[in-house]
Amino acid sequence: MSSQTINISLPEELVIKIDQAAKAEYASRSDYIRQALVGKLKFDRDAEQNWLLLESLMKDAASGAQKNGYRTDEDFVRAVKEVRS
Repeated sequence: MSSQTINISLPEELVIKIDQAAKAEYASRSDYIRQALVGKLKFDRDAEQNWLLLESLMKDAASGAQKNGYRTDEDFVRAVKEVRS
């Protein structure tokens, strides 16, 4: 994988924290920032996949609720309370 150099401006306090964290991990500033960015991108990708899964589950739940005669949120809450009793 090829690399490209970029320039960014950060507050001095943040640079100090990055340098301290990188030193604690025996990493360079660039390596530390690179790992942080990769982690953020992975987190964002996973979050998007989780939202898509939640949306799919919600559709399935709504469909199942309609098939069982639940027309309102109150119907569903009442059924849950009945099951828990």
